[in-house]
Amino acid sequence: MSKVVIFNGSPRKNGYTSKLLAEAAKGAQSKGAEVIEFDLNNPGIRGCQGCFYCRTHDGCAVNDYLQPMYDAIKEADAIVFGSPIYYYRITGQAKVWFDRTFPMLGNDYKPRHPGKKFITIFVQGNQDSKIGADGVEFANNMLKELGWKLEDSIHYCGTSHNSDLAIFNELSVRAFKDGENLVK
Repeated sequence: MSKVVIFNGSPRKNGYTSKLLAEAAKGAQSKGAEVIEFDLNNPGIRGCQGCFYCRTHDGCAVNDYLQPMYDAIKEADAIVFGSPIYYYRITGQAKVWFDRTFPMLGNDYKPRHPGKKFITIFVQGNQDSKIGADGVEFANNMLKELGWKLEDSIHYCGTSHNSDLAIFNELSVRAFKDGENLVK
């Protein structure tokens, strides 16, 4: 059975990011995948402590809500990451998660668990996609550094200006199909 791990960097449980991630999950589940989701807004998450435990171990010394993600990622076939764009970048919650992915690189900075497929989902209020483009590029490049292959990146813009539900519906279908395509 395929495994897909989802990381939701949105603080809004019913926001567009969460809704699009849910569609990706449904798509993967429709093909028989086991889906595990991590809510990056969980108050039980601590930031990287800079202890370098991960330089000599395959994992992290911080024992918190994210501790199970290391085994989940290791066992996963695919990763789905989503975040709103706040002030041109991913959310603070998502940035803390990126810092905590440092154990995914070995002491030689080579990926420890390469070959996974991933998709990303970004949502922003501003209609101009250039506003969040650097944040999207940063996140996608960071995940590629982990040795993972980008399958698709959805960037939904203009959500705070009378959102066009037709666009949201199109992107929902795309997210569902992306989820399906992550499963072998």
